[in-house]
Amino acid sequence: MSETDDRYALTLQEQLRADLLQIIENGSYAPGDQLPSESELVEAYGVSRVTVRAALRMLVDEGVLVKRRGKGTFVRPTTLVESALTSGSFTETCLEMGLEPATHVFRTREIPADPAITSILGCDDEALIEIRRLRMAGAMPCIVEHDYFPLRYRFLMQTELENRSLFEILKDEGGRSVCGFEDRFRIARADAESAELLGVAEGEPLLEVLETVYGDDATDIIYVNRQLIASERYLYVVRSRKG
Repeated sequence: MSETDDRYALTLQEQLRADLLQIIENGSYAPGDQLPSESELVEAYGVSRVTVRAALRMLVDEGVLVKRRGKGTFVRPTTLVESALTSGSFTETCLEMGLEPATHVFRTREIPADPAITSILGCDDEALIEIRRLRMAGAMPCIVEHDYFPLRYRFLMQTELENRSLFEILKDEGGRSVCGFEDRFRIARADAESAELLGVAEGEPLLEVLETVYGDDATDIIYVNRQLIASERYLYVVRSRKG
């Protein structure tokens, strides 16, 4: 490519867009991969930064690329969509889409009680058990989870949690079966920790789900789960039915 006349600027933008799109569609860049920097594209194609930015913007507007502040430009990751048949199971959703689910526990500790959480739990413990986990679909980080338990679940601090279902652990080792959920949604900003774990820019919008996890009935609350979801990668589905 060459830029010798402003009359050809739009043509060059479209040509660069087409070249990048073909490279992506050929599989040279997989979903979630980072593209070369603007400076590298300028050098590789012999065009101006204005042309590079315009071509990238076209692909962002078309949903092919995503820009992450302070990180660069990436091929839009594959969005995992929960099946209504999986009952909100991240593991089952991954398996349905042919991806290997993984759960990495990066923190298990006792923390001072947060009044907002103890109010939901209906307990007056001065401390809570906190478990922090990263949910992965293949190599793609999707969700950072914070789980809050009353102190009577201290056994979890001595339990192997890595790549295990928390529901199964509660049933097999705690004698508790999860029977229901109540979810509250809002937009939260990625803090330094969640940004690093999810590979997004600090301050990027995330879907926050505050989930109350029930046992036998709505008065039997087992724990509170806070999820920070990279919603461009994982689509949270809620199903309801009248009557």
